[in-house]
Amino acid sequence: MAPRAFVSFFASSMTVLVGLVGLVVVALIGLGAGPARAGEPTKVRRVALLVSANDGGGERDRLLYAASDAQSLAKVLGDLGGLRSSDRLVLEEPGPADLERAFAEVAKIVRQASAAGERVQFVFYYSGHSDETGLLLGGVHLDYKSLRAAIDRVPADVRIAILDSCSSGAFTRQKGGRKQAPFLAGSAAEVRGHAFLTSSSADEAAQESDRVGGSFFTHFFVTGLRGAADADGDRLVTLDEAYRFAFDETLASTQASLGGPQHAAYDIHLAGTGDLVMTDLRKTSASLALAAGLSGRVYVRDRRGQLAAELLKPKGTAAVSLALEPGNYTVTIDDGRALHRAEVAVRSGKTATLELEGLEDIPLESTRLRGGPPKDEPRGLAMPSPPPGGYTRVPFNIGVTPGAELNAGARGPVLNNLSFGVLATSAAAVDGIQAGVAAAWTRDRVRGIQAAAGFVSSRGPVYGLQTSVGLALAQAGLQGIQFGVVAVALEGFGGVQAGVVSVADAGRGVQFGVINVTKGELAGLQFGLINVADEADVSIGLIPYTRQGGVWFDLWTSDVQLLNLALRFRARRSYTFLTAGIHPFGGDDSASWSAGMGLGGPLVWRRRFSLELDNAVSMVSAGFGSTDSRPYLWDTLRLSVAYRPARHFSLWGGVTANMLIDPVGREAGFRPGYGWSQALLDESQAGAQIRIWPGFTAGFEF
Repeated sequence: MAPRAFVSFFASSMTVLVGLVGLVVVALIGLGAGPARAGEPTKVRRVALLVSANDGGGERDRLLYAASDAQSLAKVLGDLGGLRSSDRLVLEEPGPADLERAFAEVAKIVRQASAAGERVQFVFYYSGHSDETGLLLGGVHLDYKSLRAAIDRVPADVRIAILDSCSSGAFTRQKGGRKQAPFLAGSAAEVRGHAFLTSSSADEAAQESDRVGGSFFTHFFVTGLRGAADADGDRLVTLDEAYRFAFDETLASTQASLGGPQHAAYDIHLAGTGDLVMTDLRKTSASLALAAGLSGRVYVRDRRGQLAAELLKPKGTAAVSLALEPGNYTVTIDDGRALHRAEVAVRSGKTATLELEGLEDIPLESTRLRGGPPKDEPRGLAMPSPPPGGYTRVPFNIGVTPGAELNAGARGPVLNNLSFGVLATSAAAVDGIQAGVAAAWTRDRVRGIQAAAGFVSSRGPVYGLQTSVGLALAQAGLQGIQFGVVAVALEGFGGVQAGVVSVADAGRGVQFGVINVTKGELAGLQFGLINVADEADVSIGLIPYTRQGGVWFDLWTSDVQLLNLALRFRARRSYTFLTAGIHPFGGDDSASWSAGMGLGGPLVWRRRFSLELDNAVSMVSAGFGSTDSRPYLWDTLRLSVAYRPARHFSLWGGVTANMLIDPVGREAGFRPGYGWSQALLDESQAGAQIRIWPGFTAGFEF
């Protein structure tokens, strides 16, 4: 071969070889930079607007759990869904203007993220009242068309809207419940469009329940996001999986409810390749695994008895992992034949696995129901299961301490009918009376009376009377009466709780003490010097604070005082107020200042209007230069009508009936205020002087 031809051949060969190597390199790079593998979704930035409205206005019942539903979803998205707190807006009881401002703020965050080259998912969630045409924000109507336009104006790559409210299916105009292919498959790199989910169809009611402590749909949607909906076991919960799980569980739970069956609905328009992954269970710090051998309806409750998760685990299905907060949980499983229970400790950084062998059977008592509560509502405290092998019954026990008493000679857990300890006594369970001079405690339960001078304690529920001069502690709740200097019912009480300090997680009945604290809701009366509760029907005290009722400030005038101020502490059906007033005009026969306290409540309550009746008792000092410092007693009965143009502001006015008592019967004719109305009664009796007259009052509250 000629040299020139050889050179030409060599150059051509090298060109081909370099080209082949280049193609291989490009192919390898392409494989490395191609679509993410299943289970490794492309990271996106998630921005959320979560809205709750318990108040629907008009004659609609006020919801109880809209705010907690929104908080539950916010928490699970923050824990497992990559939602940063700075990218989350939570609104409670907003008006349309508040919602409009929130959408504008969200749109600003999304635009900034998009400008920085980030892909953005926007999640809008609403829990509250609605009808066939729109949302009801405190009685103010926001039509679905305006809501849809506001969502569409958020310039996110994907917009997800979840509406948990009555007739919310009208937002999609498409019935849900039909089986369809997953929304998307693969990575989330190129997904665009919207996914709208609603908790009910266009003509159905969305329902909430005390049993689940929230709405059915959100309860199951959040449970699904925590892992119950992970159908393929890849530790990733997609929107499709969460929707299917919530649809099935919500329908199953509402088929026999008074509100009727509830069907979720959807409107999905997404383009691209990829899953809409909502939560990544690999991020959890603690989890509970339900082994493959378990089956039935599973209830997971925290130490306060609140339902943390609920799901149906069919027989033969794979293990299910639930991402939970670290803590102690009670798992109850109803397999259709019997109930089973287990106590599980979920620790940070670990997975607690519940096997079939870890369950204990719960004996059921056969009863007849006479108009009792619905089957799916709690009837009271849960009866703990007896230990394996049952109890060793010791009908009568006496001794000095737990190690020096008749119980010490028995094998296994002891059940007493009558037990007395000179210093202290203990047993696994008591059906009767347990008393100790210093202390008495049980492990499983008390049915009867538990008493001691120092302290009494039961790790299980108490049915009856628990009393102590010192500490009375019911760690798993109480039905009956609890009395102690310090009375504590950790999982709530039903009946009466009384002490210098009374503490409960929740209650139904009467809580009485100098200081009363209920962490949850008290369905009944809270009476003391200082009361604190999340919510209470009636709260009477010097400072009766409820988080739901709040503290209000009143400013008003009347025929008696030119200027009056008050702090009003509201509960659901009552309020207490501390008041002070001054009337600077006139001489010593009309100028005055006063301080007092009042109690009242609403006779009629609507969102905009209310009719309220209260009574205040005040001490009144006559004049400002008088040498007679002895006060008068002034009682005012007030009937007022209030108008609320805004949620935190009201104008009110009314009529009053006033009675002034001078206990020492002074001759000077003192009557505070303007004296515009004629006294109906002005006489002296037994050395005391009494004046009665009608009056008026008008002011505002915020």
